[in-house]
Amino acid sequence: MYLLTAIFNLSCLNDVLTDLKDKGIEGMTVSHVLGKGGLGFINESGGTELDKNVRLDIVVSNDNYKELAKEAIRSNTRELMTGSGKMWVTQVLEVERIRTGEVNESALAHPAIGKKKRHKITTFQQSTLHLVNRELF
Repeated sequence: MYLLTAIFNLSCLNDVLTDLKDKGIEGMTVSHVLGKGGLGFINESGGTELDKNVRLDIVVSNDNYKELAKEAIRSNTRELMTGSGKMWVTQVLEVERIRTGEVNESALAHPAIGKKKRHKITTFQQSTLHLVNRELF
């Protein structure tokens, strides 16, 4: 299992989320962050300039999902040239779904068999997308 973390421009978030959903990857955490990459954060007058970005954390169960997630992020953020962002992968030793006690891959899986079909987009997802489109800083 892997934790894929990516920090990129807020303007790319909706495209990244759509591509991840199309690839079957839905569980993630999105945080709003301030930061600066390799270009430095001190401007000519000595003040600081930090960019508004998003941090996306996704735990995936295997190499296939890891590569799918990386490609979804890469293909939707690369066009920005300078300031496209960074992503990195760390190994995850254990995951537990708190509500059910399921662990590891079982805690990450959402089999469709035997479950009610979910709405195309949940109220929470609508709220998240709405917040993303508003200025939060």
